[in-house]
Amino acid sequence: MKKILLAGGGEFHDFAGCCAVIGKHLTEMEGYRVETVLGDLDCLKRSRMDAFDIAVFYWTKDRLSPEQKHGLLDWCAEKGRFVGIHCASTAFRDCPEYEAMLGGRFRKHPPYRKYTVTLDMSHPAMKHFASFEAPGNWDRWNLHEADVTDEQFLNDYDPRVHVAARAYFRNEAWPVAWSKSWGSGKVYYLALGHDVAACDSEFFKQMLFAGVKWVDSPEPEPCDLSRFNLI
Repeated sequence: MKKILLAGGGEFHDFAGCCAVIGKHLTEMEGYRVETVLGDLDCLKRSRMDAFDIAVFYWTKDRLSPEQKHGLLDWCAEKGRFVGIHCASTAFRDCPEYEAMLGGRFRKHPPYRKYTVTLDMSHPAMKHFASFEAPGNWDRWNLHEADVTDEQFLNDYDPRVHVAARAYFRNEAWPVAWSKSWGSGKVYYLALGHDVAACDSEFFKQMLFAGVKWVDSPEPEPCDLSRFNLI
């Protein structure tokens, strides 16, 4: 059975409440055991990270010590499977290495509201997405749309990431989920999940499952540049 570290902490977000919901989702996945750590960045030290196969991270702001930074980055580069959720893109703003690993950095967000997320169902992570809507909604470009009520994070991001989902704000498309590699490791970021209600939605759960299953799969991150023209 593989072990998942679910780490949450920081400011502004209800990390305890959101991690409780995220942890509930993760325990529904067969073959995984979840350990939740709240408010303790020492869980990122290499001596502790080596006990885990996957890390799911819900953290706002804060700062890393050198030992914590190298523990996380080296673990991911050598063997790790990292899933960042929502506020993970706000964490450790004084650590460009973390930003490089994640693939992006938070810029701003509009008000909490309902908006539409467009999925690229040809993305390798999306084959693990279990649709809970009528299949007739899919069009010939293999894209799928779903409405969410959440905070829309507008993240600056590395153009080399493989975008799995987007949402529009003022006629500009912003990534909602992406994947990338980090050394020999794999990284998936999901911008959804501002509060307990958002984390408890079926759409969020399926996007989380898709990311965890993809990082844990043997399938490598593809390098198909045509993906940037999907939307």
